[in-house]
Amino acid sequence: MTASFEWNSRKQKITEVMSETLSDLREAQSEERGYLLTKDASFAENFDDLINAINSKEKLLEQLLKDNPVQYERSVALQAAVSQRVVTLKKLISLAHQGRFDEARTEVLSGRGRIDMVLLVQKVNEIQETEHELLLERLATLKTHAAWNKQLVIGGSMIIIFLVGGLLLIVTLGIRNPMRMILMAMSDFGNGDLKARVNGHMGCTEFDMLAHGYNTMANRLEHAVEAQEASDRKLVAANAELTHHSNVLKLRGQSLELLGEMAHRLQAARTEQELSTIVCAFVPRVIPGINGALYAHNNSRNLLLRIAHWGNVACGHDSLTPDSCWALRLGQSHSVSHQGSDIFCTHVEKDVTSYHCEPLLANGEVVGLFYLQGTVAEENRFLLSALIENIAAALVNQKLQKDLREQTIRDPLTGLYNRRYMEEMLGFEIARSRREDTTFGIIIGDIDHFKKVNDDFGHDAGDVVLCSAAAEIQSAFRSNDIVCRLGGEEFLIISAVDSLDTLVMHTERLRTALASLDLHHDGKKLRKITMSFGIALWHKNAFANGAAIIKAADEALYRAKSEGRDRIVVAT
Repeated sequence: MTASFEWNSRKQKITEVMSETLSDLREAQSEERGYLLTKDASFAENFDDLINAINSKEKLLEQLLKDNPVQYERSVALQAAVSQRVVTLKKLISLAHQGRFDEARTEVLSGRGRIDMVLLVQKVNEIQETEHELLLERLATLKTHAAWNKQLVIGGSMIIIFLVGGLLLIVTLGIRNPMRMILMAMSDFGNGDLKARVNGHMGCTEFDMLAHGYNTMANRLEHAVEAQEASDRKLVAANAELTHHSNVLKLRGQSLELLGEMAHRLQAARTEQELSTIVCAFVPRVIPGINGALYAHNNSRNLLLRIAHWGNVACGHDSLTPDSCWALRLGQSHSVSHQGSDIFCTHVEKDVTSYHCEPLLANGEVVGLFYLQGTVAEENRFLLSALIENIAAALVNQKLQKDLREQTIRDPLTGLYNRRYMEEMLGFEIARSRREDTTFGIIIGDIDHFKKVNDDFGHDAGDVVLCSAAAEIQSAFRSNDIVCRLGGEEFLIISAVDSLDTLVMHTERLRTALASLDLHHDGKKLRKITMSFGIALWHKNAFANGAAIIKAADEALYRAKSEGRDRIVVAT
């Protein structure tokens, strides 16, 4: 009986070793899968320890089964299968360490590992089933011996029969009750109750050892199952995170495509209105859910004017000063996530709780301000940077185009419009006059004796006279009047004044102001400036085209020259 009990303990040990081997293999496989999915080496930090534990348990199993040739051969086959699986796992871990994750995943997806594990489980089941059958045989043998002893005692004497019978009854009850408790716990555990244990005193040391061995094995199996479930949850979480990153990358790709389309259109924009339309159409799609506005410097650079806004942005300012924005002061982005987290810009409305200001920079110079009402998510920071660069480049490009046009329509010396622009605007004014049945005036002025200034004082002095005269002419007329330099010392004004008397009054005031100028150059006092003027009033019934009215004003100027200069003559 003692030998049978020892054999049963050994059987429990065999079962425990095989269960732990399978558990360690599954855990090593889980760490390998986690490493391959997440590319995080921390998932496989216990891999080498698990492999060493598996090798130790395989050697122990071989020692336990060496007295049974059949089981020993099966243990050798099991050890070979385990070694093969360990080699495969080490290979996949090695590929992962080398950064060859795709090759490793392809190996996993081939399904070879699952087949190996199925074969491993089959071999373990064969050993366990044989051990279980041997256990039943030993129990049967044990019962047979007990019955034989009972008959032997009965054959001795009646007293011995009663004594031995009572002893056997006690022994039988002592065996049956613990066996029943152990078998019940095993059955419950096998049916899925991982908390099933053998509780209570067995009545003898051997059964206590058997119960303790079973409880230890059950605890290890329970922990292994819990570890497997925890590993599965980790894998599910890692897969969810990978899916999230994949979706983020997909959205970023779409946003980058939108940025490309936006940049292409911004490069083709010719007017501020076109730029505003493009910004309002694309920005809400690149960074959705956030309202905002775009500001650009005015010509004098003392204000920033709002040229575009999208969404229900709580910003009623059509313009703002550079000092009212901390981003413009610091020359870098300025964000406020909630009230009190940072200094608020004075241009932001009081009911706004979070916003983001981004200065638009080009060649180290601030060209505008990008305002977003809300919090910019971390994954959108890259898109915001690309957006800022595109818009800043578009503003600079538009300013360059505007400057280039100014250069083509401005006289470089005086800053007045040139003849080309005059002809363009004269045609526009004539078309508007015919359409709306209005009038406008043409004034041609010529500086008297300008050649003598050049001859007596030099061409630099002549330039001073021209610039001074241009400034006086510009200030004498309204901002919507068009003042041009035709060439040399001759100037032309297209005035929106529709009364001839008013036109003559403005011109006379200009003539008087010019005559009172006191000009100096190189320490020398220059001669007085006087100008002669010819005036013609346009009406659609009076002139056929622009050339006709210019000719009439020019003829009036010629008469003013011939009548003594420094006077005004109206075309008849």
